[in-house]
Amino acid sequence: MTHRDLTIAEVLKDPLIRQVMRADHISVSKMENLLHDAARRQELALSTNLAPIAHAAARSAPQVDLR
Repeated sequence: MTHRDLTIAEVLKDPLIRQVMRADHISVSKMENLLHDAARRQELALSTNLAPIAHAAARSAPQVDLR
């Protein structure tokens, strides 16, 4: 069995996601804009090889002792 990410259209039609959107008062158009923006940012990061830099920056973030 293979797994794939949902398309934006599939996300917007998914009944469970629609329930969460309703509970959070998020319109379909706002959610669609958010998903398209995230996809553009991800594509830009991948095309400019920023993903490894972001990952390295996250690893080098100072550790906080929560004890």
